[in-house]
Amino acid sequence: MIEECLQKNANGTFTVQFEVSHTIPACNPTSIDTIQVLCTKKRDGTPSYRFALHIKDASSEMDVICIGQVAEELLGITARDITERPENCKAAAELLNDLMSPGSVCEGKIRSILGKDGKLYFILKSMFCITAGIV
Repeated sequence: MIEECLQKNANGTFTVQFEVSHTIPACNPTSIDTIQVLCTKKRDGTPSYRFALHIKDASSEMDVICIGQVAEELLGITARDITERPENCKAAAELLNDLMSPGSVCEGKIRSILGKDGKLYFILKSMFCITAGIV
């Protein structure tokens, strides 16, 4: 349960079942163009994923940071392809739409870390959809 993750100390890894309500920054997965907001540029100018998923279950809700290879595996497309080949974004947008559909239940491994600012953060390590949403 998410509530248990929030109550534990940093540097723990948890397996949780949850629903994804939205992304941060907000992304409309029905629009191929808006999926590009999930990417940023690194200092060297290369594109990379940098977003969070707002997840919830019966006990609580929280934001989970989704970056790097985990984000690429989740969306099935590299950050470079999202920014340089927007015509290839359709499948990623459909995947994200399925994840955020009401009734979709996912399972993920989440790691907690203590940030330099003293706050507890959660990083997505892996995730898959157990049930597809009700359309």
